[in-house]
Parts: sequence; C-alpha cells; structure tokens
Amino acid sequence: MASLTVVYAGKRPDAVAAAEKLREILPKHFEKWRVLSLSEFEQISQSPVDDVLMILGGDGTVLRATRHIKSPNVRVVGVNFGRAGFLCVIEPEELETAVKKLAAEDYHVEEIMRLSLYVDDKYVGDALNEIYVSSTRPGTVIEYRVQQREVLASDVADGVILSTPVGSTAYAFSSGGPIVDERLETVVVVPMASMTNLRPMVISISTPLQVSVVKGRAQALVDGHTVTPVEKGEVRVEKSLHSIHMISFDERPLFSRRLRKRLYGRP
Repeated sequence: MASLTVVYAGKRPDAVAAAEKLREILPKHFEKWRVLSLSEFEQISQSPVDDVLMILGGDGTVLRATRHIKSPNVRVVGVNFGRAGFLCVIEPEELETAVKKLAAEDYHVEEIMRLSLYVDDKYVGDALNEIYVSSTRPGTVIEYRVQQREVLASDVADGVILSTPVGSTAYAFSSGGPIVDERLETVVVVPMASMTNLRPMVISISTPLQVSVVKGRAQALVDGHTVTPVEKGEVRVEKSLHSIHMISFDERPLFSRRLRKRLYGRP
C-alpha cells in the first residue's frame, strides 16, 4: 500500500477544514500518511519519492507543490478548492470516496510532460503550465527571436508565453492561444500584444526551443511563482526529464476534462 501525503492551501479556510477532516479519515485507510500545509511541504528537506500526493487547493497550489516533485513514482491528484481547477479531478464533496479509491489503488495514471527552463545556460526549473518571458519594466516591450536550429520568427511585444500542452488552457488560452492535447509533445508559443501581428504557434519540442531577447531587459516567470532575470538575453526550453504522473478515476484523458471545464465550466 502506498503512503499518502496531503498538501493543503493554508490560506483557504475550506481547504484547511478538509485537511482536518482527512486527519480523521486517513488512519482508517492508510498505514503511512501525513497532512502538511503548502508552506510546510515547501520547507521539508526531501520531496516525496513513492507517495500519492493529494493537493487541496486551486491550480496555483498544484503548480507550487508539484515543482518539488522529481520522482516518477509519485502520483498526483488535485482536489478543487479554487476557481477553475483545470488540474484537479476531485471536487470537495467527492473527497471521502476518492480516499477509498486511492487506498484500493482503483485509479488510472497519466504521464504529463513538463518543460525545463534554462536562462543564460543555467537551469531554473520545470514548468507544468508555462514560462512567460517579458520586460522587467511594466508597460515596455521587448524585441526577441524564436529559434529552433534556425530563426522561426522575430517579434516586438509585451512578452511571449511558452506553454506546455496542459498549460494551453491557462494563461496561453486567455491570451489567444489554442487548446492542445497533453499527449502531444509540443510547446505553445503565444506572443503578448505583438506589434508585428505574430500569431500563436504550436511547435514540436523534440528539439530545444530558444528565445533570444535582442532588445530590452527581460525576465522569465515559471508557472507564476519563480522569476529569473535574463541577463544575457538567452532563454532555452526543452522537454523535462521529470514528467508529472497524474491520477484520474476514469479512463477519460486529462485533455477532455480540461476542454470541458474551459469551454463549459464543468468536467
């Protein structure tokens, strides 16, 4: 039987209440379990290596918690205490039923690709949703080139989003990008307020993609939580060696649930 780690958003009262409820429920189903706030989880010295990781919160909580996951043996499942919950497959009222299914290992696992970010040849982190390259000064533009062995496009814009397929229903979609099936190994390139009228592109990530900032001072933001200055103007993204393995309780791919939530507001 796998162990279970629960991580909850400490600033969401409903997630805190659910965490307290789980402290009572889990001993009935798991021999090894723990319940941690997100801040406590981020401070532990060793990330889980063979756990089911249940995350109580919104997509932001999922993004922050999963950035610490490197082991392919960790299986992740989100409980939606946020607004959209594109990365969450459990609703709060389903929590107790979900615990029983997790204990019985009655679930499916889907491997989800992440993107590794390198700034000026230094590894920064892995993105589950997106990397956003923008000016360090609000209201100013950057000039940049998108390259993959050769120059694919040049642009002047507020910035550019480099999204995973999973992230295509998040910031990239709100900025005019397409919805992409996460079973495809691609990067979605979405210019922000392009002055050259450059349109979004979907590009294979079989070869690393590079964004070269030609003019302007830039920074790179990973999944909304890690900001890195781009001092030498070089940003590189490639397929991460560390995928995320996400749990579902039916055979529908994550894509169909994301699509329905994005278009119809329900899974």
